[in-house]
Amino acid sequence: MEIGSLAAWASAVLTGGGLLATAYQLRASRADAKAARVQAQLDEEQRREAMARAVGVKVSWQPNRVGEPPSNDGLMPAHVEVLNGGEFPICGVVLELATDRGPAEIVYGTILPGEHLKDTHEVHRTGVVFGELTGGATLLFTDTYGNHWARSTDTLERRDQPARIC
Repeated sequence: MEIGSLAAWASAVLTGGGLLATAYQLRASRADAKAARVQAQLDEEQRREAMARAVGVKVSWQPNRVGEPPSNDGLMPAHVEVLNGGEFPICGVVLELATDRGPAEIVYGTILPGEHLKDTHEVHRTGVVFGELTGGATLLFTDTYGNHWARSTDTLERRDQPARIC
């Protein structure tokens, strides 16, 4: 039995080493590709949240000097501004205003990019304290990608369900 020449052994060792190096590179490239996919998903999620943050709502309640409705009918005026500062339209837009009888819902439908809406709504509210003068409004909407959001004057949160329109 002959064990072969030194050149044959060297060739076999180098071939085996090349195969091991190739297997290692394949495994490393798969891990890199998986990490790149995860990073791309995170980047997309952050981009969508940034687009939702581009939607703004502002409310300014208009009570009398003691925080009560200015008229005897119990209706408190609320000046509301809604802005879609994003690059895509939002749909299923519903504004919820805090009232004594639960949230009052005002349906806006679709708001186009760059659209800035200003309205005054009167709702039943017996009083507004100083800390609530610019709060008490939540804008519910669905973005272009089908994500549902709730935007108040100071927070943004993702919702599982769209706003109830009917």
